[in-house]
Amino acid sequence: MQKTDVAVVGGGIIGTTAALELQHRGHAVTIIERDEPGAGTAAGSAGYLAWDDIFPIPNPHVIAELPRMLLDKKGPLVIKPSYLPHMIGWGTRFLLAARPSRVRRAIAALSEINRYAEESLVAIAEPAGAQRYLVRETAFHVSQKPESLEDAAAHIPTLRSYGFTVEVIDRETLLAAEPALGENLAGAIAIAGAYRCTNPGAYGAALAQRFRSASGTATHARATAIERNTDAWNVRTTIGNLQAKHVVIAAGAWSGELLRGLGYRVPLESARGYHLMLPRPQVQLSRLIHFNEPHFVATPMEQGLRLAGTVEFAGIDAPPNDYRADMLFDIARAYLPALERDGAVRWMGHRPSLPDSLPVIGPLPRHPGIVGAFGHERRGFLESGITARCIADLVEEKAPPIDLTPFSIERF
Repeated sequence: MQKTDVAVVGGGIIGTTAALELQHRGHAVTIIERDEPGAGTAAGSAGYLAWDDIFPIPNPHVIAELPRMLLDKKGPLVIKPSYLPHMIGWGTRFLLAARPSRVRRAIAALSEINRYAEESLVAIAEPAGAQRYLVRETAFHVSQKPESLEDAAAHIPTLRSYGFTVEVIDRETLLAAEPALGENLAGAIAIAGAYRCTNPGAYGAALAQRFRSASGTATHARATAIERNTDAWNVRTTIGNLQAKHVVIAAGAWSGELLRGLGYRVPLESARGYHLMLPRPQVQLSRLIHFNEPHFVATPMEQGLRLAGTVEFAGIDAPPNDYRADMLFDIARAYLPALERDGAVRWMGHRPSLPDSLPVIGPLPRHPGIVGAFGHERRGFLESGITARCIADLVEEKAPPIDLTPFSIERF
């Protein structure tokens, strides 16, 4: 039986970053990943590392808009009709998480973890040579309608109270900075200090290469169960067993199966995200643009322009719905009139989603030596570095840099 100090189940951005941090601290680490470590859902993300992303999805405004969004074929959120019964429990928790008191607590928790996110991300990226894929800039959150701009501006006092540099820019200033945008815009919210990743896939591959070059082990397999074996944990996989003193469950949307085997019932769903990669878009943007009304992002990348931002609940096993990717082009043309889709490539991935928009980061209370790190939703890339620091501290029985109470699995 193969043995290791720490087994990291899942080699997406969270698992790979955690493995690197543990390795840097001197631990022997094995990643168990069915695909290539460092790939995963983050490779297909919008590449938006926005430290100001401190607002949970469940809130009173979203609840009020939810019926309209669900009936809109091109809306930012859809639930496959046949999957609706599976969403009842998750949806109930979502509604409860939208209460103002819960929203305020979530904002405080997200602002705290994001406060450490940039420093921790760079500390992991630099030794791996991955920082070359990160560009710091001022992102624009663009609105077509004046009322949408006003709604977005209502968040400015909260953002400023947490130290972010935010301002409203008018239509003329916006078009002078980004002339590829159409004329029918009201203005934008400009948020300074965000990072844009120019190639998320290459970023993750650089981390995986750094892990391997430092004698890290990656096992291409699927973990099927975790069992106690005297003074260690036995991780069963599709190609054999692995014995480890510590286990990190970072399998993203697939974490639920392992947790159920250990007796935990966590309301984890796959928020299926889509993107459309345009290698020859015929428009040029100098920065990442977030479009407020349809809630999607256009990100300049090395491979072209990536349109991303739609969410679909249909389960992990359902085939991709190509319409969800293709519609992004139709929506984007309203903002970028010269946009072309020649050579467009569709993508779909599984974002691990918990109903309160907070991840699980922390120990499994009934299973000493096992730590959870999953459910980061759209913030996995953003929070990967600080999550890795917390996980490594927990493995070493040290106090993490942030209070992990809001992210405890026991809240479920």
